[in-house]
Amino acid sequence: MKTLKFALLCAIFSSLVSVASAQESKKENSATKPSPRDKGWEKRHETFVGIAKRGNVDLLFLGDSITDAWGGEGHGTNGGHKIFTSKFVPMKAANFGIGGDRTQHVIWRLQNGELDGIKPKVVQLMIGTNNSNGSDNTAEEIADGVKGIIDEIKKKSPSTKVLLLAVFPRNTGKDDGAKKIQKDKIDKVNSIISKLDDGGKSVKFLDIGSKFKDASGDLPKELMPDQLHLSEKGYEIWANAVEGVITSMLKGDSAKAVEPTKKVEPATAAKPTSGTPEPTKTVKKVEPAPAGTPEPAKPVKKGEPEPTKTVKKVEPAPAGTPEPAKPVKKGEPEPTKKGEPAPAPKNPEPVKETKKGEPAPAVKAPAKSSKTVVKEEVVEVKKTPIRDFFRKLLNR
Repeated sequence: MKTLKFALLCAIFSSLVSVASAQESKKENSATKPSPRDKGWEKRHETFVGIAKRGNVDLLFLGDSITDAWGGEGHGTNGGHKIFTSKFVPMKAANFGIGGDRTQHVIWRLQNGELDGIKPKVVQLMIGTNNSNGSDNTAEEIADGVKGIIDEIKKKSPSTKVLLLAVFPRNTGKDDGAKKIQKDKIDKVNSIISKLDDGGKSVKFLDIGSKFKDASGDLPKELMPDQLHLSEKGYEIWANAVEGVITSMLKGDSAKAVEPTKKVEPATAAKPTSGTPEPTKTVKKVEPAPAGTPEPAKPVKKGEPEPTKTVKKVEPAPAGTPEPAKPVKKGEPEPTKKGEPAPAPKNPEPVKETKKGEPAPAVKAPAKSSKTVVKEEVVEVKKTPIRDFFRKLLNR
């Protein structure tokens, strides 16, 4: 019986311990609990609420002292003031950064009027470094606080896109051990919040921390004099790193409209004209032009007609013998078979036989080459010797 009672007491005690530990684990995360600060802080907040009520804000800078130093309405003329005025004010930018803020303070400000009256196209958010001091918050808690701010932006202005920057590197710990702990915590925060990037649909994550480090990984004092806040040169680096990204995000739908124009490239339009073989066929049209008669077939070669004519004229001139008659009459088989041109000068009597074949070749041969064409009058050669006949031809 005593053993049973003891077992019951142990069970009750263990259950009480588990309940207490569960309650402890469910302890509210201070990084996500909306909280205001002092009166001076609230006064600055009211200034931002007034700016929001006027509207006409497309780009909103949101964060702590590092964002605060960008300057603009409601701020001093700190490190980034000139650059903010020249580069971002023309984009209809406003700066709602307050020095010393943590994630919970930004959540409270958004819930209390800083987004009333405006629906910025883009919010540049960089927050969390003040939550990383000592044991204030864990990396997971800080990441939840950052997510809480983004959720609040989406509630107030669903169309707004967030350019979420990684928490900047710092080196302000009291000793090397503390510096390492804080560095590791910030690195872990950035690793977690990088997963909030949804491809730029509503959140785009960008880590530009390496731009503030030198080759050895240290933070040069010319960029971070106190190893936490930026100099004017540091803000210039920041501006150059985000200006193009912000510009494209501000364009929104107009940036997407460029895509269809890329598909209709002038190069593709030119392909059907340059690739068609039809224009080359026009060259063939030149061929039927000279093809009217068999003789001018050679003149088709644009330089040869003249030299070929001279060759024909030369042939009949030196033709003192019957031999050139053969090349003139290439198509006639009769004179070639009988072989009359060769024996003609030796035998003057076979004049009668020449009646059959010679008149026809004599007329056709000179017609092609020269004016010394023998007409039908050659028939009279019956009564004269062949020598006299050729002399007649030469005299004419």
